[in-house]
Amino acid sequence: MASMTISASEESSKHDSSRPGNQTSRRSRPAADEGAVLSTRFFLPKPGMSGNALELGREFSTEGEARVEALKLAVTYFSVQEWRPVADFAGKNPELKREAVSRKGTG
Repeated sequence: MASMTISASEESSKHDSSRPGNQTSRRSRPAADEGAVLSTRFFLPKPGMSGNALELGREFSTEGEARVEALKLAVTYFSVQEWRPVADFAGKNPELKREAVSRKGTG
């Protein structure tokens, strides 16, 4: 009786090649959406805030941190996007565009 040994890398490549559609394609995010992600800031409400007025309290650097802390305190959290208006007079008709404002060192 003859026995065959196959290494782990050969085994995984054998299985990968036998599966149709195993390759995943990544779509690139449009530049406008990328800016939106970079300019989003996350806050908890101020302690004792009523539902009538919006008052931002502690700021978090990531949405994950804000979610965890909001869960611990049984409160909601806010996500805020900050934009700067930009006038574009390059074309025939002037356009009003927006530019994401990025912040460093929040938290």
